[in-house]
Amino acid sequence: MSEVEKFKFEAEVDGECRIRIPPDLQKASGALAGSIVTIKMKPIMDQERKPLEIQPKMPENFEFTDRVDEEGFVRIPDMIGRSSGTSPGFTVSASVEHVLRAEKKEPAYKYEFLDKVDEEGRITIPGVIRSSAGIGSGDVVSIRLRHVLDSENRPVERIEEFVDKFDFSSRVDEEGRINIPEEVREAVPIASGSVVTVKMEKVMG
Repeated sequence: MSEVEKFKFEAEVDGECRIRIPPDLQKASGALAGSIVTIKMKPIMDQERKPLEIQPKMPENFEFTDRVDEEGFVRIPDMIGRSSGTSPGFTVSASVEHVLRAEKKEPAYKYEFLDKVDEEGRITIPGVIRSSAGIGSGDVVSIRLRHVLDSENRPVERIEEFVDKFDFSSRVDEEGRINIPEEVREAVPIASGSVVTVKMEKVMG
């Protein structure tokens, strides 16, 4: 059994779109209050405890990073909630993928995040990830495009066929934004309002 398999759990999404890491798993994984954790999750039951089916071409799992609060909760980002269809009262299957203790930085970890593309073709690296990876304005990040949803939350199929062709690097601006190159946006295609899932492969100061 791998370490990740040991740290799997199920949790009900509360009214603030949070899930609680069980206390025994917090201790076993080191995901204690104040630490920064990366969670992989997928919704498995709705509010009526009815099983959910994964829609064709949709990601099987969604990944996010957050700081564990004093009660062991982490918050599901709004964008992931909308894209995955997860609402308060749903049950999710989750796993602790990575733990970073408070006040430490780890640029080598390949953080994954999801964001909506703005009118200038940019996405924003979440603040908790920038802090964890030690990313600042002017740094260059190497990015792998993992998944794209159009503005109506429909998956773009082309990304699965040509995933290696859509790797790119971008310089981080003062607000933590990176630019998806125009040629990548046109090839996929990605438009303003598209929701993209990306993984940071490398951080170059």
